[in-house]
Amino acid sequence: MKQITTILALLIAGVAWSSTALAEIRIATIQSQRLIKESPQYKKMEAQMKADFERRAKELEQQGKQLSEDLQAFKRNADVMSAAERARTEKDLNTRRIDFNYSERKFREDVAAREKELAQQLMNQISEVIEAVATEGKYDLVLQDPVYASDAVDVTGQVLRRLENAK
Repeated sequence: MKQITTILALLIAGVAWSSTALAEIRIATIQSQRLIKESPQYKKMEAQMKADFERRAKELEQQGKQLSEDLQAFKRNADVMSAAERARTEKDLNTRRIDFNYSERKFREDVAAREKELAQQLMNQISEVIEAVATEGKYDLVLQDPVYASDAVDVTGQVLRRLENAK
């Protein structure tokens, strides 16, 4: 009986101690998608990507249209062409299609690499600001995108304001 009383006393003390310890832990949450989409740095990144690749995208689009038009013209006129002219035109179209496919693939790779580079820079900036807000707010834990969190612990607005000031 004495053992049961001792165990119960220890359990009650443990529960009391853990609830006191939990009460002292300061937790904050952030909404990562909102941080990314609403940050001025993201908008700047989008504009920079557009500026970097818009001209090349238009050139590729124009090349694709021209290749398609030339292919349609070849199909229409192939019957009236000489065998040598038809072979030469077909070879030219195939070479242009291979070059176009390579250019298109290279463009997509360049866009993806640049997007990854800029996204990494953005995430580093956001992480630094989150750490600063957490340190100043004396938060012990910052959770990203929890299933549920009260607005009282959400520091997304504070982080966004800091990001706007850090432009």
